[in-house]
Amino acid sequence: MVATFREMIASTLPSEERFLARLAQMSPGEWADLAQVFAAALPELDAVLTLPGGAHLAASLARARGVTLLDAALPGEVDTWLPLIPPSGEVVLVTEHLQGGGPELEAVALATSHGLRVVAVAAAVERTSAGARGRLELQGVRVYTALQLADTPRGLVFERRAPRRWKERHR
Repeated sequence: MVATFREMIASTLPSEERFLARLAQMSPGEWADLAQVFAAALPELDAVLTLPGGAHLAASLARARGVTLLDAALPGEVDTWLPLIPPSGEVVLVTEHLQGGGPELEAVALATSHGLRVVAVAAAVERTSAGARGRLELQGVRVYTALQLADTPRGLVFERRAPRRWKERHR
């Protein structure tokens, strides 16, 4: 499933515009296939919390895990998901495209202020050059990604630094 996603993204590189357009064109079925990877790898959770733009992946992950889907429509719209908070409050935050980490950190803070504990962020694509992983991990939030892309002078490329596998990091 990750190989198929990787091939789909590879056909768009090094162009950021083509990459973003392809992400926007992904079908619910393609997101569901990718969600299966996360469903197998993520720790136990009570709910999936989605940021705007990650709805298809988050909904598929929530279905695959049989948990509640919460919408983190950031400040001002908190009431849309507050009544659905599960009792133990451990959630995974889902985003389609992890860049600098600002929206994710804001959602983590908001969730925490309402009694939720964000145990992980799941992202379809991480832009490693933007530094979100380090910011999130400093907050005690693990980061899981299907693909990592690096920004280079020639455009986007697959990250060449070999990240440790999920199982190696989280034994």
